Amino acid sequence: MRIIFFDEENNEKEIGMEIRKLVNFIHRNVDSFKTEDEKYHITKMHGMIIGFLNNAKDEDVFQKDIEKKFSMRRSTTSTMLKSMEDKGLIERISIEKDARMKKLQLSQKGQSLVEKVTKEYQRIENLLLKDLTDEELEQFFKTIHKMQQNMLKDIE
Repeated sequence: MRIIFFDEENNEKEIGMEIRKLVNFIHRNVDSFKTEDEKYHITKMHGMIIGFLNNAKDEDVFQKDIEKKFSMRRSTTSTMLKSMEDKGLIERISIEKDARMKKLQLSQKGQSLVEKVTKEYQRIENLLLKDLTDEELEQFFKTIHKMQQNMLKDIE
């Protein structure tokens, strides 16, 4: 059964389409951020992982932590991390207990991008939050969490 909502002008609205449009707007906005860092061909996801690793620099972070944080499949995460390693953005370091386990950390090159990545992330967050009340944000997070849980239950 297809559920359709309408806005004030009687335009048809679908949740999935509205989420897709917002994601597209975010991507376009991030893509407009041009710096000399383009020589590293850093993707949006690379930037998010750089930020995550920087915030967790005092902890051991492994591939499974990236998978969980960003709800990514193992194969996707592995490919992403391999790309970042090839670009010199991260290093995989064996741990003493189990040489098969590789701890992730930012390389010097990755660390040099933290400030720029953090500023860009904050700029996008500020745009998304602009003109929203605390109540609207609280309701948004409740709603999106329910949607995520619905989707997760369906794929398990």
